[in-house]
Amino acid sequence: MSSPRPVHAIAWFEGRFGYNTHTRGFFEALAALRPVAASPLVGLKGPWAEDQRLVTNVFGSRAISIALLNGSLAGFLQAAPGPKIIYTVWESTRLPDDWRQPMAGADRVWVPSTWGRQVMIDDGVPATRIDVVPEGVDPEMFRPEGPRTDAFDDKTGFKFLNIGRYEDRKGTRMLIEAFDAEFGADEPVRLLLSCHNAHDKDYDPGAVMRAIKPRHPNKLVFIPPLKSFHHMATIYRACDAFVSPFRAEGWGLPLLEAMACGVPVIATGYSAPTDFLGAEAWRIDHRVVPIETPYFNRADGDYGQWALPDRDHLRALMREVYENHAAARRRALVGSERVRRDFSWRRAAATAHHLLEQL
Repeated sequence: MSSPRPVHAIAWFEGRFGYNTHTRGFFEALAALRPVAASPLVGLKGPWAEDQRLVTNVFGSRAISIALLNGSLAGFLQAAPGPKIIYTVWESTRLPDDWRQPMAGADRVWVPSTWGRQVMIDDGVPATRIDVVPEGVDPEMFRPEGPRTDAFDDKTGFKFLNIGRYEDRKGTRMLIEAFDAEFGADEPVRLLLSCHNAHDKDYDPGAVMRAIKPRHPNKLVFIPPLKSFHHMATIYRACDAFVSPFRAEGWGLPLLEAMACGVPVIATGYSAPTDFLGAEAWRIDHRVVPIETPYFNRADGDYGQWALPDRDHLRALMREVYENHAAARRRALVGSERVRRDFSWRRAAATAHHLLEQL
C-alpha cells in the first residue's frame, strides 16, 4: 500500500484570529495522518519562492497544495506542481469580484459548511469542484471541566460573553443596546465584550460608549485584545452564557468553542453556524435582508444578503437564560458532548484525508 501523498500548507499560522486558529488546528490534526510541509505567510508576504523550491525538491509533483486563505489569495497556488486546493471561508451570499480569477486556478474548493457550499454554487462555482470540510475544536482544551480565568473575579453576578470584531456584521452594537435595555440597574448581570477590530485603526471602546449612551455603562466590560489562543477556554468557562446576534458568519469558531465548553450559546439562526448549533443553542429569530453597506468589491452592486436579528427576541432569550441558568446549563452540556464528538479538528482532518485520497 502506497504512503499518503504529502500536503503543502500555505496559510497564516501565527495570530489569534479565525484563519489563524483554523490553520493551526486543522493542519496539526492533518499532520497526524499524512506528511505536511508548511509555507507560513506574514500578512501577504512569505518565503514563497524558497518554500516552493524546497517542497518541489523534496516531494516533487506528489505534493498536494492547500491554501487556507481567503479566495483572493488563491493565486499563491499558481506555481504548485501538484493538485491545488483553496480552503476558504466567506459570509455573504455573494462572492467578492477579486476571488473569481484566483479561485478558478484551483482544482478543488473547500468550504467549512453546507451553507457556504451553496453560496459558492449560487455564485457560479461548479458544484462538482466543491467539498465541505468543517472546522473544529480541540475537545481536550475546550471542555466543561477545567481551569477558569481569575481575571473577572471582581465582576460579580451573571456574565454574558461576546467575542468578535466590533462591526455591523457581528451585530455588536445591537447586542449592547439590547442588553442595556433588558437588564435593570439592580440586576447582578454584566456583558463582557472582546470586540477589538484590528482592521479599523479608529476603533475605540470609549467612542462606542459615547455613541450608544448606555443607561448602565458599569455593566459593560471591555476585555483587552486576547494575547493567547490557549487562554480562550478559561475565559469561556468563567462566563455564564455566550451571545452573538451576528448578521452572517462563514463559520463562527467562538460559538463552537463556547458550546464545547458547556456554555449556553445564544446566536442568530442563520448561515454557516446552523451546521453545528443543533437543538442545544438558543437561536435568535431573524429576517434575511439585502446588504446595504458594502464591505467588499462587487462591480454589479449586488452584495448579497444577510440576517437582521430580531432585537426583542434577542432580549427575551437573554432573559430566559439568565433567569433559568441551571436548566440552560444542563441543555448546554448536552450540546458540549455533541460538538466535541462531531466537530473536532481530528474529525475535520479525517474528512480532508478521505477527500485527498480520492485525488
